Amino acid sequence: MSTVIGVTSAGGVAIVGDRVVASGGHVRSRSRQHVFDAGRVGFAVVAADVGGVADRLSSEIRAYRTERGDLDIDPLARMASDLAAEFDATLLLAARDDDGRPALRAVAADGGVTADDVAAFGSGAPVALGVLEAGHDPDATLDEAATLGRDALSAAAERDAGTGTDLDSYRLSV
Repeated sequence: MSTVIGVTSAGGVAIVGDRVVASGGHVRSRSRQHVFDAGRVGFAVVAADVGGVADRLSSEIRAYRTERGDLDIDPLARMASDLAAEFDATLLLAARDDDGRPALRAVAADGGVTADDVAAFGSGAPVALGVLEAGHDPDATLDEAATLGRDALSAAAERDAGTGTDLDSYRLSV
C-alpha cells in the first residue's frame, strides 16, 4: 500500500502521496504514481488497481468537461464515489467549490464523501494524521501546507514499510 494526504490552508489545497506499491507485506515497486493532475483538479488514489481508477476518473473528467465545461468539487466527488465503490479504492480530491475556493474531499472505499481540512489514506495514515492534526494551521500558505504534507509522509515512512520517501504532489492555489 502507499499513503496519500490532503491539507487545506488559506492559500489552497495540497495533496501529497508516495510512490510505493506493497502487497502481502512486501514492497513490489517504488515508482507507482498515486497523485494525479487532471488540469484544474487533482486527485490521489490508494487501491489495488491505482492505474485503473486513475484512467477511469481522468476519462470521466474529460467527458464532463466536453459536455458541461468546468468541473467543481461536487460532481468530481460523485464521480469518485462511484469509482471508489467499484474498485474498492480510497481517493483524495482537490477542486474548486461553487464559490471558486479550493476544496478538499476524502472518498472512502464504500463511496462515502467527507469534507475535511486534513485527510490521509493508506498504510501510513494513522501516523500521517497525527502529524497533520498537530501541525495544521488553517491560515497557512500553500507552501506551508505542502511542507506539512511532506513532513507527515516522512513521519509515516519512518514507521510504516508501506510508505515510501519518493513523493508526488498536486497544489490548487486560491
